Amino acid sequence: MLLRAWGLKILHFENGTVQSIRSISQQGLAAAWGRLAKGRLPSFDQFSCDPRIHDPKQLVLWEVETDNGQTVFRAVYRGNLVGEAFNDGWTGKTLTEITPPSLQSVIIGASEQCATTGCAIYTILKTYDPNGFAINLERLLLPFGKDGRVQLILASLQLISLHGAADRRSVVGNFEARCEPVLSIMIPAAKSIWRPKRAVKGDELISS
Repeated sequence: MLLRAWGLKILHFENGTVQSIRSISQQGLAAAWGRLAKGRLPSFDQFSCDPRIHDPKQLVLWEVETDNGQTVFRAVYRGNLVGEAFNDGWTGKTLTEITPPSLQSVIIGASEQCATTGCAIYTILKTYDPNGFAINLERLLLPFGKDGRVQLILASLQLISLHGAADRRSVVGNFEARCEPVLSIMIPAAKSIWRPKRAVKGDELISS
């Protein structure tokens, strides 16, 4: 499925499974969502994230609202590690307000896809550090709601650099300057696979 958001970039979503996710901690998070979903949209009240699987300090919870026919994503919770990449507070702000214009198509576009389809969404975006080494941003979105309507989205982001730790305080600027979509997949709850694969060496967790 092709998704064109705000005319800036195009994301091409393919169907995938939990095993398509590179990070073992994000695999565990998606697996917990899928076991609760059982082929339908799960309720967030029933969801429990084991901190041994995924650190809650790097999760963000978005409330999905509708304003004049437009979908709006408003921050409800932001883990402590988010502040290392973003200086301003997020609580109560919308995804549009905090996302740089050059990144809105890929960031908000993926959130729109999650809210519209009720599928878990996994994307990988690539940028480069000042030395020319690649940095990948792996973003996982998990939808929750009732009666087929997505009401909340739980987001997890991981920053992956195979050439040392990435500087979270400057990486947003790197993505603003250059952002390349690498992978965009949808994971329906009914088609998820729960057996995790081996972790990718060099996983580094950051905020959303």
